[in-house]
Amino acid sequence: MDIKKLRENNIVDRVEEVLQAAYSSNQAFNAVLDEAEPLAFKSLRDPEHEYLIKVSDALYWVERDAYLDELDHWEGQCQVNQHEAATAFIKVSDQQAVFLDLVDAIRFGRIAPFVGAGLSKPCGYPMWGEALRKIAQKLGGLDVQDIEPLMAQYDYLQAAQVLHETDAEIVRHFIKTEFRQRGAITGPVTLLPDLADGCIVTTNFDTVIEDLFREIKQPLDGYMHGMQAGNNFVQRLLRGERCILKLHGDAGQANTHVFTLAQYQEAYGGAAGQPFAFQNQLPRALRQIFISHSLLFLGCSLEQDKTLDLFKSVVDEAAFEIPDHFALLNEPATPQERARKEARLLQLKIRPLWYPTSHDAEGNPDHSLLEQILRLAIAVARRQVVFG
Repeated sequence: MDIKKLRENNIVDRVEEVLQAAYSSNQAFNAVLDEAEPLAFKSLRDPEHEYLIKVSDALYWVERDAYLDELDHWEGQCQVNQHEAATAFIKVSDQQAVFLDLVDAIRFGRIAPFVGAGLSKPCGYPMWGEALRKIAQKLGGLDVQDIEPLMAQYDYLQAAQVLHETDAEIVRHFIKTEFRQRGAITGPVTLLPDLADGCIVTTNFDTVIEDLFREIKQPLDGYMHGMQAGNNFVQRLLRGERCILKLHGDAGQANTHVFTLAQYQEAYGGAAGQPFAFQNQLPRALRQIFISHSLLFLGCSLEQDKTLDLFKSVVDEAAFEIPDHFALLNEPATPQERARKEARLLQLKIRPLWYPTSHDAEGNPDHSLLEQILRLAIAVARRQVVFG
C-alpha cells in the first residue's frame, strides 16, 4: 500500500492513538530517558533545518521491545528504591523472621486486618483517649481529671462508663457527630484492599473502611455492628465473603454501640471474672476469626483490654489450633517495657513487629514507617521485589 494513503486510513489513526496513549502513560520513565541529548539529523528539504527527536520517542516508535525491556528494568529499580528504607530497617532491627512470616500470610490470603483508631487518625478522627477527654469536656459537673486515673491504666471501658452515667445522651450525640463521614481517606488504611479480600475487624465507629472499599467497587457485603442481630455474619465469614466486624458498633446506630463497660458485659459476658458468653454472637464471631485467620493489628496500642482478655480465654481453653497473628506496633520507650509487652502478646499467639516513630514540629507522631513496612510486605508477597 502507498505510504501516503495510510494517512487516509482511519484504522491506522486509531492504532496510533492507542499507541500514543500507552506511551504518554509512562511520563516519569520517558523523562528519565529524555535526560540524554535528543537525536538530531538534517532535513533533506532544508539542510539548514535540524530535526530533534527525543530518545523516548525514538526508542518507543522504532524499537518498542527495547523500550519495554528498559521500562521493566526501571520499574523494578523504582520498587527497590521505594522500599529501601523499610528493607534496611527490618534487617537492622533483626525482625526478618516475623516479617517474612507476615509476607507468607498475606501471599496465601490468610490475613484479617484488625484496625484500631490509629488508622482513622490521618482521616480526621480522634484516638480513643482523645475522644473520651473531649466528651468529658462537654459534660457539666465532670472534670477531665475525674477519668485520668482510668485513662492512665488504659481502662477506656470504665472511663466511658463514667461518662455515660453522667449524661448518656451527650455521649450518644458525640459519637454520632464526631465519627460521621469526613474528608479524604488517606494513610495506611488505603492499603487494606491489598492486605485482605475477606474479613476486616475494627474497633472504630467511623465508616472509613466501608467508604474505601465502596470507592474501589468492592463493597463489604457482610457486616456485624456491635450487638446488632442477624446478617448471618459467621456464615458469610466462613464462606470467605468480604465482610466487616465493627466491635464497638456503628456511629450512626446507637443501638449497636458497645462503648461502656456495661454494654461490653452485655455483649460479651465475662463480668466479674465470669467466662465469656460464646453463645452471644459478638464473642462467637470474634473467636471464629481468631482461630481461622491470621489477624494483623494496625493502629492498635494492644495494651491490656477486654478484647485481649477474650483471646486469652480462647488460648487458655486449648481447644483450637490457633494460627500466628501479627501486630505492627510503636516501639515502647524502654527495653524493659518492650520485653514485658512482647511476652504478653506472644502468649496470645500475637507476634509483634516493632517500629520507631518520630515527631513533627507540632509534636504529632509520624507513623510513616508503618506504611512503608506494609507496602514492602505487599510488594514482597506479590513478588514485585525480593527481600534478601
